[in-house]
Amino acid sequence: MVFRFIARLIFATLVLCGIGLQAGSATTLADSKGTTAPCVGIGPLVSKCIQIAQEAGMIRSEDLGLTGITFSTSGDQDGRIEKVDPASAAAQAGLGVGDTILEINGKPVKSTPGMLAVQQSFGERGESVRIKVRRNGAELEVALVRDPQNAPPGPDPKSHLIYMRPMINWKGEFIPCMGAGPAGPAAIEYCHSRFKKDGYIKASEFGSTGFEVDRNDPNAARITSVSPDSAAQKAGLLPGDEIIQIDGKPLTESLGEVMPEKFFGKAGDRFQLTVKSGEQTKQVVLILAPKVRS
Repeated sequence: MVFRFIARLIFATLVLCGIGLQAGSATTLADSKGTTAPCVGIGPLVSKCIQIAQEAGMIRSEDLGLTGITFSTSGDQDGRIEKVDPASAAAQAGLGVGDTILEINGKPVKSTPGMLAVQQSFGERGESVRIKVRRNGAELEVALVRDPQNAPPGPDPKSHLIYMRPMINWKGEFIPCMGAGPAGPAAIEYCHSRFKKDGYIKASEFGSTGFEVDRNDPNAARITSVSPDSAAQKAGLLPGDEIIQIDGKPLTESLGEVMPEKFFGKAGDRFQLTVKSGEQTKQVVLILAPKVRS
């Protein structure tokens, strides 16, 4: 009996991305980009997978909260509400088609240019990044190769039955790709490929540009410091340079596309909104609704 139990633990595969040799149960979790991944395995392994995934900011699919809002993503309507489910939390809060959400919990919904510059320059070591800056009224484009850098400490499975190769995004948030047993490495690679499209990279491949920008300046992405002997210094970037493009892309984003991510949370989570409705500005409390069980 004991031997059979140990054998099951050894040959069971536990991973965030749902590859398993012997699956006793499965729980699906989601991240703020809408990517879903099941914890698959047996008993305590699944529980450990769920615990670490939740610590990394993921939420069980059955616990996700819904707003009932559809946002426009193009033109001068970008970010405005284009549809509200009549039975939704948004409708009950008094939101309507044409409303524009200006603030969520006291913070502007639009990211600053500095935050966008950090996001767009994030990536793997050894990759080339083209950065266009404005200096003394003139535009200058440079290319740099990200230096190797140690990622911040990631989650720890705290179990000899589980090994993990985490991924990290530009915010320092981790996705804990985990595995156990002989199929674990293949499962982890599948997890890596699944979350790469959401902007995550392997923590072991973390790269650095060597510059810092003012993330809070609402008007420009201005470089505040350049590390000595870094990729940025070798490329000729200087404090005071204003970043205007990265890899040919301006520092812009679609509010309609990022808005669902800003409302990522569990059913029951509360959001204080500042909303422009026609010529009026109003305060609204939005409480995320649970999914309707089928």
